Amino acid sequence: MRFESRVLFQFNMPYALGWLTHQGERCVVAATEDHGPVVISRPPFERAEVLVPGPGGCMSLLENPRKPGELFSIMGCFLGYNFHGGAVYRIAGGTANKLIDLPFGHRLEIVDRPDGRFLLASNLASTKDSPQDWTRPGSLYALPLDTEWKELGTPVLENLNKHHGMFQGTLNGRPTFMVSAQQGVFSLDLRSPGWAFARVLDHEVSEIALFDLDGDGNDELVTIEPFHGNVLAVYKAVNGHWSRTWDAELDYGHCVIAGLFQNRPSVLVSSRAGNKDLVWWDFSASVPQKTVVAEGVGTANLLVAKALGEDIILATNQARGELVRYSPA
Repeated sequence: MRFESRVLFQFNMPYALGWLTHQGERCVVAATEDHGPVVISRPPFERAEVLVPGPGGCMSLLENPRKPGELFSIMGCFLGYNFHGGAVYRIAGGTANKLIDLPFGHRLEIVDRPDGRFLLASNLASTKDSPQDWTRPGSLYALPLDTEWKELGTPVLENLNKHHGMFQGTLNGRPTFMVSAQQGVFSLDLRSPGWAFARVLDHEVSEIALFDLDGDGNDELVTIEPFHGNVLAVYKAVNGHWSRTWDAELDYGHCVIAGLFQNRPSVLVSSRAGNKDLVWWDFSASVPQKTVVAEGVGTANLLVAKALGEDIILATNQARGELVRYSPA
């Protein structure tokens, strides 16, 4: 299968991607990790326009489910790990306002718990003296959505070095939140009280996803490892332990999605070094089949959407400085 591309917006170092309900439509938002804007594209995703002009340094974009049209974001994290000014922002009404400082912030997720709804915010490290300095780990914080935040409070999970992945889905039939870091992969049962995380894998993992790739009714765990790593791996739970069943090569692996694509169990993944290809792995056959969606684009993040009745890919391509839509040719 071939894919056609359409450039929706051009800007330097595009990175973050997310969804936003705007004027009753399910829109995509994208932002740069350089100084620059957050942009929005409406279905059928033909072009994008500026939503807010900055400040940039954007690592995450996440819609507030209680307030359509409002986003939470981590911004102020600029190139070269100049992340000391990182913070959680609220984007609404055409403006971006800082809510709370989070140096080296990176990922956001919203979860529903027995005791309420929380914004989970994490950082790669607590601070760094240089890009190579990983001596002071970061943490995961839980911020109640129904309160005004004055401080981050006590972390719900500490000692997360190079924390890069977050995933929310189901595991063993229960709603689950997962995080990945140098210390491994950790899962939290969202129906259970408290913040008792279980370690799923005990080695360094960059990004994670869950999906039933082989159709047996049980989700496989899909990883990029190690941090910004060179391996795409699939794990299957056997007698309560996760065992690697398949892997493929990457180069500076970044962004992974597992799910149905073109009605087939699939994994979409990118390399940001080497060939910088955006790749689709089709798991519907006994041997996964590889399709290069786009060569040399260095995709930082991607989403799958429906447009005009077909599956499309939305991607922030750093190597080409563009927000792009990929459609089957």
